Amino acid sequence: KQRIEETLVILDGLDKFMFTLVQVLTQDSFHAFMREIVHFLPWAWTFFYAYFAIACLVLMNLVTAIIVENAMEQSSLDHEQLDKERAAKDKREMRHLNTLFNGMDRDGSGT
Repeated sequence: KQRIEETLVILDGLDKFMFTLVQVLTQDSFHAFMREIVHFLPWAWTFFYAYFAIACLVLMNLVTAIIVENAMEQSSLDHEQLDKERAAKDKREMRHLNTLFNGMDRDGSGT
């Protein structure tokens, strides 16, 4: 009876159970209490390992999504900068061509 009461202390209430799940996720010596739980519920190990696998998969996908999102945003900013540089270059070239053609137009007729 004392053994089950000690085990229920870590699972009694949502706050303690969530803390236990965080402990499982961070692999903070969760095997010690899992052995106690498995003593009373032999199938409980499947729950904890399934939770661990799914949570790790979700966290890895989240990290990957953040990295990809930042890369896409940076790429978009790079394209915008490149477009601005091209527009500025085109404007400089047009001024240079305008000056060149005006210099060749000796009579000022525009032809």
